[in-house]
Amino acid sequence: MNIWGKVGIQVCEVATTFFEKSKKSLIGDGTYAGFVDAVLREVPNASAPSPPSYGYLVYSQTGSTVHKRVSDIMPGDILTAEDAKLKGHKGLQTYHQNVGTEELLVGVVTEFEAKKSKVRVFQANQHVGQQTVEAVSYRLDDLKSGTIKVRRRTILCLHDDD
Repeated sequence: MNIWGKVGIQVCEVATTFFEKSKKSLIGDGTYAGFVDAVLREVPNASAPSPPSYGYLVYSQTGSTVHKRVSDIMPGDILTAEDAKLKGHKGLQTYHQNVGTEELLVGVVTEFEAKKSKVRVFQANQHVGQQTVEAVSYRLDDLKSGTIKVRRRTILCLHDDD
């Protein structure tokens, strides 16, 4: 297993633990970035958080156009969404979803299904009165406008590419 695999698994495990704990207590400061920063602080091998980049860019998509894909998306990667509008079908129902409009959405990838182009993410829950971390999924094929980027933490982040 490569070095990233070990760090990525640790990031994903910490995010999962925080997801469970969030039923009883606030994780980070309640913001998207606060949750991810709290997760990354708990992983000793990951380089220090450096918002807004969060690591090496492995995937970038604006609207339906993929600009960069240097690797498969993996658990522990950091997903950001900016002014993203998604529209598609869940079962027989049509759905519309806007994310990252008020503030940059940041979450930790827990799973990626390449065949369905679906990424599952733990992210701060912005709904008052509910659990502070939620598990959500996004279909990358459903992105109509806005930008989704996926970044990977490295052992030592010497430079961040955009």
